[in-house]
Amino acid sequence: IRSREKTGEWTPILFLTALVGDDDLARGIAAGGDDYLLKPVSEVVLGAKLRAMQRIIDMRGSLITMTQKLDAANRELRHVSIQDSLTGIANRRHFDDSLKQEWRRALRARRPLALILFDIDYFKQYNDVYGHQAGDECLRAVAGNLARHARRPGDWVARFGGEEFAVVLSETDARGAVHLAEQMRAAIDALAIPHSGSAVGRTVSISAGVASMVPESATGEPDELVQWADAALYDAKRQGRNRVVSYNLVPRDS
Repeated sequence: IRSREKTGEWTPILFLTALVGDDDLARGIAAGGDDYLLKPVSEVVLGAKLRAMQRIIDMRGSLITMTQKLDAANRELRHVSIQDSLTGIANRRHFDDSLKQEWRRALRARRPLALILFDIDYFKQYNDVYGHQAGDECLRAVAGNLARHARRPGDWVARFGGEEFAVVLSETDARGAVHLAEQMRAAIDALAIPHSGSAVGRTVSISAGVASMVPESATGEPDELVQWADAALYDAKRQGRNRVVSYNLVPRDS
């Protein structure tokens, strides 16, 4: 009985008794028995009870299998719900939820949190020239390349929307975020994906906006970090694209 309790496995236990009082049978069940046989043992009754116990074992096994399949399906459903179906990286929903968590973590630790927003330069023109299927392949290539450069456990990449991607960097100041953004920008250049519709060059390139701050108020919102990263990205495009622009922020109420 002790072994069964430790392993969690169920082996039916029949106890043999000559006592027929209700209290005696209750004590036997309370001690770990599942059923009982009265002396002298009837082969017919023994066989019937063993078959009944086997049915319970079979049903328990089926229930365990169904539960395992349900758990696996729920894990897959959760994975699908937070994953961008085209690129395989995190989707916007996961980005919004996880950024709030990272913000609260940075607030408690009083550590910097950085965000990089990337945009593929002249992506509409890329689709016009090469078609949407090639555009999808381009998005997958860029997403995979960015994800490979977010190597630390606290760093992750998400599809922000359309041809925009977000990289969240925990415990990273503006200098560190700019350094990584430049590495990522250069890595996309190195892919050398042809782009005859670009006004920047002959291959696919990306622009980046970087914002970093140390959250210092529980009333602050991660949306402020997104807004400043987006503003930096806008400046990067305005300055000619295929470049990184950074804002190092101080919270309004610091």
